[in-house]
Amino acid sequence: MRARRAQSLKDVLDQWIRSSGLQGPLARGRIIDAWKSMLGPQMEQHVGRTWIKGNKLFVTVTSSAWRQELHLKREEWRQRLNEEVGADLIKEIVFR
Repeated sequence: MRARRAQSLKDVLDQWIRSSGLQGPLARGRIIDAWKSMLGPQMEQHVGRTWIKGNKLFVTVTSSAWRQELHLKREEWRQRLNEEVGADLIKEIVFR
């Protein structure tokens, strides 16, 4: 019997996720979770549905004043979200 090199569970799971094609959907879920955690309680009240289509994060906002406020910080948030997942997945944040 041949001795096998021991692998950590993290390495095995990472390899399985890559081979099964789940890396993208899992990263998208992490981005949406990170987005929700970045919003403060006051902003969270004015943000509705959030989704990803392609490489854009779409966020519905209940007020035009809050949409403008969020719009001013969109590039900073885009960078923070991409850092959170360790990949450049989000190219643009769109507020509606």
